[in-house]
Amino acid sequence: MFRFYFLIILSCVFSCKKKETLNTPQNTASTPLITYSIFNTTNTTLLSNKINCIISDNLNNIWFGTAKGLTKFDGANWFTFDSISHSLPSNVFNCLKQDNNGNIWVGTNNGLLKYNGTNWQTFNTSNSLIPSNRIRSIAIDSINNVWVGTFSGGGLAKYNGASWLVYTPSNSGLPNNSVGTLAIDNNGLLWIGTANGLTHFNGTTWTTYNMSNSNLPNNSVYSIAIDNDNTKWISTNGGLTKFNGASWQTFNSSNSPLPINLLRTLILFQNNVKWIGTEGAGVANFDNVSWNIINANNSNIPDNFINAISIDSQGKKWVGTNNGIVVIP
Repeated sequence: MFRFYFLIILSCVFSCKKKETLNTPQNTASTPLITYSIFNTTNTTLLSNKINCIISDNLNNIWFGTAKGLTKFDGANWFTFDSISHSLPSNVFNCLKQDNNGNIWVGTNNGLLKYNGTNWQTFNTSNSLIPSNRIRSIAIDSINNVWVGTFSGGGLAKYNGASWLVYTPSNSGLPNNSVGTLAIDNNGLLWIGTANGLTHFNGTTWTTYNMSNSNLPNNSVYSIAIDNDNTKWISTNGGLTKFNGASWQTFNSSNSPLPINLLRTLILFQNNVKWIGTEGAGVANFDNVSWNIINANNSNIPDNFINAISIDSQGKKWVGTNNGIVVIP
């Protein structure tokens, strides 16, 4: 009888140990997560974690346009500008650009701003001929013309420091009034990304590429980058496209390691390495041979929705997400 009870107790012990082993979480990760510096509203004076745009200026300051304010980081201190602290007309900042004289130009939901380091100047539909107060994109050409792309039917505008020219589908070859991105190529000519294709303007002639007349994979163009060879790299809702002026090559989730086709921001680094922000799949970089994907599964990046990327003078990549800033060495 003693032997019988002993066997029962022994069986229970082994059974319990087996259950305990099965219920213990196992670390199956083959490599540790890559850890990057993260900045957000808890460790800086940022007013919002939704980062819409970033630039690195010629003094190595990093500027962040957010959904609730504009912030400058000088490497040690954070400075915030908004409607309360500086009487700015809007707290929603969509785009940033620095001109050839060092002025910072800022596109908001309520006008275009110019900052000379001391004073702010506002351009809106009440005090200028700018066609819309909702500013989506800015480009500065070699002679310091400020090109402005707008939302909501405003089209494209050029400001030369004294007067405005406005281009819409009714008075030009612009295919759509919603201008999401602008870029100046190596010849000083303008490239325009719209909701209805990619357009090139040489000062006289307008040329539009879309799905019906070219191999552009999608008509929604979000970002344009120009490499050293004057090749255009274009991020769209249909993947990444390379256009050399004669032929097109598209990289998407079907023919490359690109994790998703919804691409938002694009910037070029040394040796024309492409840094690409996706809508929901993190950051991809591509050196024309191999791809590297950085996301919330393999790093501490706080969000896979990437709205902006800028590269500073030290080569650090500042990545704006819907949940803060990531700094990639």
